Amino acid sequence: MEDVNEMVNALWLTDEIHWDLALYGLFLLNVILLLMQPEGSSFTTMLGGLVILSIMIDKTHAFGYMLDPGVYEPVRYHEEIFIGTYLIRVIMFVAPLSIAASTKNSKSRGIGVVAGVGGGAYMFIRWYMEQRDVSTQDVGLGYLDMQIAVQSIGMLLVLARIALRNRLYLGAVHRDIPATVVVDIAPDDVEVQVA
Repeated sequence: MEDVNEMVNALWLTDEIHWDLALYGLFLLNVILLLMQPEGSSFTTMLGGLVILSIMIDKTHAFGYMLDPGVYEPVRYHEEIFIGTYLIRVIMFVAPLSIAASTKNSKSRGIGVVAGVGGGAYMFIRWYMEQRDVSTQDVGLGYLDMQIAVQSIGMLLVLARIALRNRLYLGAVHRDIPATVVVDIAPDDVEVQVA
């Protein structure tokens, strides 16, 4: 319950007022952009909602409280360590530009570009000031078994290739056999059959 109270308190102005004002400005621009989308445009509406959700996660330092920060304070873990924070900031940069490029309402394109450029500036400055000097050993994926993650991604690519057939090009040895390396095979485990 204490974590929830700290997240709610982070919604208001904190001691880092410059980041608070930047996020409030991005939030306002993206709400206006979302409201300017025509009805029936589910893709742009989804992207706008994703940007607003990303801003709320960044403002409340949610990753620091939702995940196990280990030896770090939750706010420091969210701001400096966890790679997901950088990825939601990338969403704040890319999604408004995607909305501006694909919207049917030409009046909202300017706001989309301004919101995207503002999100890009915010992303780059926060990366430069906070995340640039974090060593790769500290990046917040310590709780994730990377070998299993790579195998899962490989299996997802294989299943996507099978399900989508020729609509998804991932690179292939043969046109129907997806090329995916999941783990290194020891030389004595390899069998070669000559036909």
